Amino acid sequence: MRRVTRSRMALMLMAPMLVAPMVMMLPAGARGAPPTSWAKAGVSLADYAGDAGACAEATRDRAVTVRPETAQALDALSMVDLAMILRTYGGDSDASPLMAAANIGMHHDDANVARRTANFGAKYQAMTRSDVRAQLQAALDQCLVDRGYVRIMLTPEQVRGLAKLKRGTAERTAYLHAIDSDPAVIAAQRVVQE
Repeated sequence: MRRVTRSRMALMLMAPMLVAPMVMMLPAGARGAPPTSWAKAGVSLADYAGDAGACAEATRDRAVTVRPETAQALDALSMVDLAMILRTYGGDSDASPLMAAANIGMHHDDANVARRTANFGAKYQAMTRSDVRAQLQAALDQCLVDRGYVRIMLTPEQVRGLAKLKRGTAERTAYLHAIDSDPAVIAAQRVVQE
């Protein structure tokens, strides 16, 4: 049976406190928000496709940043990862951190470096990707609002129909246009902003 030292116990107690706030920082879309679309009563197919393209293009050169909350969470994750690495290479005792750091240097083989880099790199990419997507989506949404579009909630049947069509195809655009340009659909499925 493995002995639990004070520092290992502190790490085990600290980890849940770091992970819970990170889950709360995920945008609503990452937590399973219902599927929505942008609609404008009576818009022609050409204008519908043109507006979508123009708004997508408007986000191309948009400057984005990592939110301070994400940077803090990444900093906490890197500290936890470092503490775990130090504990791994420092042994089960309360060995000096300098000794543990020296032991890490002895484990510089390609597999260990790749594993440590991939673990933190994947976390970094996932968390920053969320920030970037949220900022670009907000800019895209505002562009569509400025052009007179409103958000509607898609029905399960509409979502099933959409899932059968490949992204970026004329068929998918026509399918969405049929839903998103219908005044009756908009009246029944419009998302009310609070």
